[in-house]
Amino acid sequence: MKTRRFDFNFRPLQMNVSITTDSSVPDSQTYDADEKAYSPDYTITPCVIQPHVSRLDRDGYLSSGEVNGDSSRFSCKWSELKNGVETEIADTNTDYQISRSGNDCGRILVKKNAKPQVPINLVFYCEYIDPRTGQIYRIKKPYQIPCHNETTFIPQLFLDAADQTIYNPLKDVDKQKVTASLRLGDKECEDSKRLFVWEILRDDNTWSAVGSDEMDYDVEVASDGLSVTVDRSLMGDKLFLRCRARYSRDGNPSSVVLDDASPTKVVCFVRRVPKLDYDMLGVPSNLPNGTLEFKPQAYITDTNGEIENPETYLLPVWSAATNGSGSLSFSIVATGMSPIIATKPMSVANGAVYGIDIYDVGPIAVIEDSDNALFVDDDGNFITIK
Repeated sequence: MKTRRFDFNFRPLQMNVSITTDSSVPDSQTYDADEKAYSPDYTITPCVIQPHVSRLDRDGYLSSGEVNGDSSRFSCKWSELKNGVETEIADTNTDYQISRSGNDCGRILVKKNAKPQVPINLVFYCEYIDPRTGQIYRIKKPYQIPCHNETTFIPQLFLDAADQTIYNPLKDVDKQKVTASLRLGDKECEDSKRLFVWEILRDDNTWSAVGSDEMDYDVEVASDGLSVTVDRSLMGDKLFLRCRARYSRDGNPSSVVLDDASPTKVVCFVRRVPKLDYDMLGVPSNLPNGTLEFKPQAYITDTNGEIENPETYLLPVWSAATNGSGSLSFSIVATGMSPIIATKPMSVANGAVYGIDIYDVGPIAVIEDSDNALFVDDDGNFITIK
């Protein structure tokens, strides 16, 4: 018996998670010390929190979408963080109710109230098994339910960016400005009483200030600290950005110590190239005798039509195999949108088969040497490469 082995080299899944409220009950409370009342009161009407975990297969083998309902491959749990100690929430805990299966797997009902100025700090964990490779993806995401003291109103922090922004490098502009706003009721806080602190989530899952790492070339803080500009073409595959506010009624915000009760907002930017379709144009059906080369054209489209300037982030790779009996053995013969391809692989009797593949060259990154030192030009600017 003759056999031939086929191996698949799948690219890792891109896993994304977002957490939202799933009812009209908001995920923040106020407490009126005079009335000794919470609004809303979670002991009467629980707050319903739903995590949404989704996958994206860049190989197109698996359909994209949420995986919460895949009980054979998806599992999750919640923990509560108190005084720096994390404790898993069991089904016997009457302060919470967790859905363990179905499409709403991971949904948690919060049935207790937070203490004023001391938020409920929850941590969501989940695991998903890649059905293609068996690889286990583990995700951790914190979630906070604040309680504001209505008698001493705490300012609210807002950012003019969505909680999660999808960046398509083929269509979207590279730079996005994010501006912060700190409000007391419906009024903006005075500039002299507020100070914004911008931070990035690092690889070790800790936050630190923008600019504290030399790799922060993708985020620039404005001179007044009111906004930042994110160059999404330089951020890699994902960027988490946090803004916290120091607020002082006395006009001395720099003296305020940031803690879990500080006004906080987190946003996420995700790089995602959509599913593409492509074809080769300008390939003649027959080649005149003696033809040594021809010049085809790659044609790449998405759901909105033809991609403009695709070589900015995409690389067409051309292959050829001599036609004949049995399996074909392809070899790369050219790259680019409109290469000149030799007819050398063609058999006089059987011809040849030419193919094209489109690859995402990935985000722009800086160049470093074997000692992790970054390359710079004469002006001190980082040298980048795709």
